[in-house]
Amino acid sequence: MSAVKEIDDVLKSLESAIPSIIGTLVASGDGFVVTDTLSGSEAEEVAAMVATTASVSERMSATLSAGGVNETSIKGEERSIFLYRASEQGILAVIAEGESNVGMIHLRARETAKAIGEQLSAPAVT
Repeated sequence: MSAVKEIDDVLKSLESAIPSIIGTLVASGDGFVVTDTLSGSEAEEVAAMVATTASVSERMSATLSAGGVNETSIKGEERSIFLYRASEQGILAVIAEGESNVGMIHLRARETAKAIGEQLSAPAVT
């Protein structure tokens, strides 16, 4: 099974475990879509913003001597966006309804990010 197919499976598992998740996306560090479950055509734009937000978070953390950044959260009035560093090659973005169980999202999304990181870091089999 391909890495992208396995990542798609873990994204679907995350979404089925937490119904308030609207969509997920895995972006490369340079802002390209690895895979996503978003409805509509905004995945490329979201992936670019995910990479930019992760980069700004890392810069802020470095400026404040806070160490490496593993997660970034954005709480909007209608939705929340959570970013999780999956590996050096990828960032998991989780978009959820505003009244979601944030603790459960963090718990399951951290596990998902770890699984995605293992897939992205695994050597390609030819």
